Amino acid sequence: MKINVLKKVLLLWVLLAAAFTGFAQDIPKTIPPFNMVLSDGATYYNADSVKKDKPLMIVYFDPECQHCQQFTQLLTKNIKKFSATQIVMICAAPGLPPLKKFVSDFKLNTYPNIKAGTEGMYHATMNFYKVDVTPFTALYDKNGALLAYYRTVPQIQTLVKQLSK
Repeated sequence: MKINVLKKVLLLWVLLAAAFTGFAQDIPKTIPPFNMVLSDGATYYNADSVKKDKPLMIVYFDPECQHCQQFTQLLTKNIKKFSATQIVMICAAPGLPPLKKFVSDFKLNTYPNIKAGTEGMYHATMNFYKVDVTPFTALYDKNGALLAYYRTVPQIQTLVKQLSK
């Protein structure tokens, strides 16, 4: 009788451990299958559009988030350090007006290596990364392998160092 109880307790413990392990898992190591419309409302850009021979930075942001605005300001101020990096900025807001204002405020269309768009109501990227706070930043090498990700605002020098690997 004691053995059966012990087996049940052990089984319950294993099941609980397996369930809670799911919450601690890292994000997938591949580029998310994003599909977004750029701020012009007519141009589409997706994961297949990403060049395969260049590093990639994906920034999931909210145009009204102060941290996102500060990060974008730092990013554009240091844009020369990211000249070899593709930067994809995916807006959490579903409509085009907040995205258009953000792109205009930070003059993102003047940087050829930055693509800013929205996934609309789909939030595929948010779900892929399990984003709960913005900005969220993920870095990939030129082969599409995940280098690092940040759930807080990363330092510019940290990003430069990671992307140079």
